[in-house]
Amino acid sequence: MKLKSLIAVLLCTLSLQTIAQDKDLRLNIGIPLGKYGKFDHNFAGSDESNSPSILIQLEKEWKDNLSIGAYIGYAGQKHEYNFGHSETSFNFYRFGSVLTYELNDWLNDMNISTGYDVDLYTSVKAGLTLEHKKFENLEPDASSNPVYSDNTSNDLLFDLGIVLGARYHFSNQFGLFTELGWANAGFLTIGTTFTL
Repeated sequence: MKLKSLIAVLLCTLSLQTIAQDKDLRLNIGIPLGKYGKFDHNFAGSDESNSPSILIQLEKEWKDNLSIGAYIGYAGQKHEYNFGHSETSFNFYRFGSVLTYELNDWLNDMNISTGYDVDLYTSVKAGLTLEHKKFENLEPDASSNPVYSDNTSNDLLFDLGIVLGARYHFSNQFGLFTELGWANAGFLTIGTTFTL
């Protein structure tokens, strides 16, 4: 279900390509690594597994060296404990806005060259995260019959973060990017970038 929702949003996002006449849309698809803070629930004595995280971001040039856009993302964790009889899972569904400032012209004004056709930028991201928590327990009762119980809860969390990023283009339409900072549910994000 999570994957289907993300694919549906991606297809809607790609349909915006037909709207863009000036080829000034940028689509970033990345994988955040190194979870932190609210995206990393550590429990002592449990087996932890992490779902692959994803970030999909669409930006449009607004002014010189400045672009605005939106992002969606997903991150997840699961903890098993009590000899596998208990499990707590966290699913984080993220969405928000992004403001990006291109740094190359500013660096060139200070006689600093990035070289190698690398575009440097910084982004401020603000949004919301829906945290879906589910607890499941399966333990035998006094008669050794398995008894199942579960509990779910949802919390809406505010996101605000900044990243420093770099892009390298292999062509006018395709390249790679990396971002470092606190805005993507991971310290380091790597992925592909497309100019639409």
